Amino acid sequence: MRLLPAVVVAALVLPVSACSSGSAAKCEEAFTAAAMSVAGVASAEWECSDSFGGGWQRADVVIEATTEDEAIAVMDATLRALAASPDLEDGWGTPQEYVTEDGSIIVGANDLGFNGPPNVGEVREHYGITPG
Repeated sequence: MRLLPAVVVAALVLPVSACSSGSAAKCEEAFTAAAMSVAGVASAEWECSDSFGGGWQRADVVIEATTEDEAIAVMDATLRALAASPDLEDGWGTPQEYVTEDGSIIVGANDLGFNGPPNVGEVREHYGITPG
């Protein structure tokens, strides 16, 4: 009789955790695909979580640029690609910074007039982009 309750509890826990990790994986895949579609993005990795009542997103985006102006242009194109992706939710956060591989150039969304890293919805509004 003791085995039955344990089996029932496991059956109830697995679908919840599987659902959360699936959503996080979808978030990570969608962000990475959108960012990697941009010329000048050398690599992009996201970590997403549905925890804590709304979740969070963290990113490492490495760009190819030799000047700050080039880096800003790549960041601008990346934000536009994120905004255009129908797989990204408005409330999901965008990267805090974009860094060249050697770390010599670091730019952030404030270089484009944002007040800190915007969420996807704010980027869509800023550029007037409706995902399709």
